[in-house]
Amino acid sequence: MGFKIKKITYNKKGENVMKKMNNKGFSLVELIVVVLIMAIIAVALAPQVMKWVENSRKSNDISNYNAMIEAANIAGTSEAVLSALKSGSAKVTFSYTGTQVSKPALGSAMKLTLPDLEDIAIESKWTGASGNHTPDFTFYVQSTKEGVQVVKDHYPEKDYE
Repeated sequence: MGFKIKKITYNKKGENVMKKMNNKGFSLVELIVVVLIMAIIAVALAPQVMKWVENSRKSNDISNYNAMIEAANIAGTSEAVLSALKSGSAKVTFSYTGTQVSKPALGSAMKLTLPDLEDIAIESKWTGASGNHTPDFTFYVQSTKEGVQVVKDHYPEKDYE
């Protein structure tokens, strides 16, 4: 028969200062269960999070497209743009590589409102109703008797799901 001897420690005041020996943390099994539950939640939420990210990119594209239309309307008040457009219209293409404006006068006037005009590009993966990838969004700026008219050629909200 063995006896267990407890070691009792006293501090300077003579008080008993026994340390607890049952300080346990989480067991390995508990930690594995928590990690497993977190992995299941992550796998279940990943597709939804990807949809949220893509929808926010599409929303940003629509916002950029509308900002370019507003910049074209503001640029249309410029005499240089009006004189450049008297011979027809200008095409503005909003694509994955950036934004191109067919008439330099319109482009430079639009840069006053949107300084980083060429750097604005489509960020999301747009697909039309047929499932085909939509390459770009365009609009035309035409000269009229009243001033400038913006005609939307391909508007992204049609393809927005």
